[in-house]
Amino acid sequence: MNFGADTWWIFGLIVSMAVTIISFFLKRTINQADDHEKSINEIKRTYVTKDEMKDLKTDVNKSISKLQSDVEQIKDTCLTKRDFCNSIAEVKEEIKGQNKLILDLIKEMHGNG
Repeated sequence: MNFGADTWWIFGLIVSMAVTIISFFLKRTINQADDHEKSINEIKRTYVTKDEMKDLKTDVNKSISKLQSDVEQIKDTCLTKRDFCNSIAEVKEEIKGQNKLILDLIKEMHGNG
């Protein structure tokens, strides 16, 4: 069988298209494999074992317990806003009383003076 020039040209075009399509899918597969390898390496770099996680949970629970006890201690030893405001009001009343007493003394001294 002899093929003409047109047939060889069509055969070459088909082979070229097949190689291009195969190359495209091969490149895509290789890129996906590279992405998967990067992801796997990232997981290997950052994974935590069960024992490490248990230790972390234990540490967190201890820290939370300490914080709770510290908050309870603060509640017991510190003034509340209401108590502070009441104390300030009492001090203001005492100052008013003393100012009135001082003014009365000054008036009395001027009246007698």
